Amino acid sequence: MSADEQTNVDSSTATFVSAVVFNGGITIGVYLAFSIIRSWNKRIFEPKTYLVEERKRSPPPGRFFGWVKSVLTVSQQDVINRAGLEAYLFLRFFKMCTSLFVLFSIVGVGILVPLNKFGKGGLNGLDQWSIGNIAGETKKLWAHLAVGYFIIITTIIAIFREYKSFIRLRHAYYVRPEHAKSAIATTILVVGIPPELYGTDSLKQMFDVFPGGVKKIWLNRDPLDIPKYIKEREQLVNKLETSALYVIAEYYRLRKAGKLFEEESGTIPEKLRPTHRKFVGIGSRVDSLETYRKEILRLNTKIDKMQKESSRYPPMNSAFIQFNTQLGAQLASSATIPRLKEITPDNVVWDNLNVTYFQKLRKRIVVTIIVTALVLLWAIPVATVTTISQLDRLQKQFPFLDFVNNLPKAVIGIIQGVLPAAALAVLLALVPIILRFLSKQEGIVTYSGITASVQAKYFFFLVVNVLLVTTFSSGVSSALPALIKNPTSAIDILGKQLPLASAFFISYVLLSLSGAALRVTQLGTLVVYWIFRKFLAKTPRRIYEVETTLGSMDWGTAFPPHVLIACIGFVYSTVAPIILPIVALHFFLHYISYSYLFLYVLDQPEQATGEAYSTAIYELFTGMIIYELTMGGLLFLKQAFIQGALMIFLAICTVGILLVMKSFFKHNPSVEFLPADLAGLVDTKRNKVLVEAVQNEHIEEYVEGHTEHIDDDAYTHPAFAASQPIIWLPQDKVGIAQIEANECQKDGLPVSTEGAVFDESGRVVVEKGPPEARPYTYV
Repeated sequence: MSADEQTNVDSSTATFVSAVVFNGGITIGVYLAFSIIRSWNKRIFEPKTYLVEERKRSPPPGRFFGWVKSVLTVSQQDVINRAGLEAYLFLRFFKMCTSLFVLFSIVGVGILVPLNKFGKGGLNGLDQWSIGNIAGETKKLWAHLAVGYFIIITTIIAIFREYKSFIRLRHAYYVRPEHAKSAIATTILVVGIPPELYGTDSLKQMFDVFPGGVKKIWLNRDPLDIPKYIKEREQLVNKLETSALYVIAEYYRLRKAGKLFEEESGTIPEKLRPTHRKFVGIGSRVDSLETYRKEILRLNTKIDKMQKESSRYPPMNSAFIQFNTQLGAQLASSATIPRLKEITPDNVVWDNLNVTYFQKLRKRIVVTIIVTALVLLWAIPVATVTTISQLDRLQKQFPFLDFVNNLPKAVIGIIQGVLPAAALAVLLALVPIILRFLSKQEGIVTYSGITASVQAKYFFFLVVNVLLVTTFSSGVSSALPALIKNPTSAIDILGKQLPLASAFFISYVLLSLSGAALRVTQLGTLVVYWIFRKFLAKTPRRIYEVETTLGSMDWGTAFPPHVLIACIGFVYSTVAPIILPIVALHFFLHYISYSYLFLYVLDQPEQATGEAYSTAIYELFTGMIIYELTMGGLLFLKQAFIQGALMIFLAICTVGILLVMKSFFKHNPSVEFLPADLAGLVDTKRNKVLVEAVQNEHIEEYVEGHTEHIDDDAYTHPAFAASQPIIWLPQDKVGIAQIEANECQKDGLPVSTEGAVFDESGRVVVEKGPPEARPYTYV
């Protein structure tokens, strides 16, 4: 073995070992630490054991690793009850991928690794386990072709079965009596209404033909400046509450320091009253409490007048239409274009309701151009970073990298096996934020629609920059020295060197294992919570928000990184089979972490479109097709022309199957809309038949508390229905809060001192929610 070959053995092995030790150590250590500390702070690690409504609560997990048993043994029904259908489908995706890649690991590692190991390519170290070690042995490549066919066919069968189950699950959700009677199930949003039809009578006449007829219509109008005034009023309420709390805290501080002064009966002492300058720190100082009260009162008068004149505001050419039956809503939705069904008021992007079709088209074109430019520009730093994974090979060609030979093998291993993957993760951190901003500019009218747009863009970005650019940059950089020396042997060199790009992706997937462990610890959430509680949240309202607001999963950014991992698994399944068990472990560990988060931490809004799951399922085809084309080209490079042709044939078949499935499923109205016979089952109260029809999916009724009653303002633009937040002050023994409450009451401002107390130690203790969110008594 030459010195160069020995160096390659040492560096490739060191790279792999460093990545395994580094990420494995972090993963095990973090899971152990989490198991110890999770009981220390229930607000961060187990809020759903007490903070949410009863039906969403999970029983406290056992001690130490008891939480692992809890998430592995929880029933499908309990997941749906506590986390919702979307979360269940998300976890189901991980279960499917875990099962698939465990099976692929057994077949791929068991068959291909021995063949690669004893190939005649002369590779050593980690590289000897890849297809690059097979040279001039085309008969052996039949095994790679067979395993490739097995992987693709098995995955397609699994996808087909999953999608059929998904449709049954979603239909079962839609026809539950409590959902079918809810406003969500019976209300649709119709956009792009012509001016001549924009009226309650016209719309009612048009839609009354559907079963059950129309129950209520909300015409959407542009509130113009009202949201600005509402926001200003909320800021003033917050300032007034903060100023009042300052007075209380200052009084207790002075009393504790023995600096009390004569009190004025029934008023706040002048020396305690906060002041401020009105115009950006310029001008004379004014009394803060009095000024804020007057400004709130002025805005109340202004906003109330505007809200009462809502009919004079310009129409937004859209309307919410509620039907008396779910069947009527479903049929109307399937017959009306454009329209959206199963929509909740908080899912509406009100600012985008007035965007016309051509405006949306123009915006979409502009955003597409920007996203394409973003993908291309990001490819430069991504390619630079991933080239570091081939540092040991590059140093042979570029003299200025000779210092690499003097570094310890362990250091080289960390540089090549850990740093590139970590740097790539940092480069990708800002991408979802940028894509979400761009998607909102497209004029999409629902937040779930924006989420779907982000999911598609983000996956496209990851496939291009992580999978394709990295494969090319790593493979070509490793082949560069040999190509320069012997350009006439380009085909042989590329056939041998391109598989070596798998080393980076093995490190990348290994890094994701530690990500699973870090995700469940919620370090970012813990830090933000501590900062807010320690420095920012002082008033009862802010403390309540910090203590009770739980996070939720953004499906637009949650799915793509994991679908990408599955695609990487496909692409390198027969190129470097050793990646398969690592991918399987990725999905298993993330299944555990996400299950815990959904059951004990995250509070997902109840939306059951399943669109993110459906999109993720179809995105798996992208990975399969890239694999087939890549593998076909690699087989051609290795002179295995028959095998290469058969792999290209498989790619053509896969594209055909994808088109057929989309035609059968995605373009089938029964997928997007509830079949009329099932909708009729609910409306005619024949639910028993449905339960029997979906018994194999174990779907039962699991959401309680729905009601047919709906507020008159439920689908009114929030700006036309918003009222002033009730001023919320903490009670104190001295009665300073009561004094300020009396002043507010004199001015006609709603105020309450219930539910929060300022104790002797100077802390605000919140006992109930804000007064406007619960029954309250005015002071």
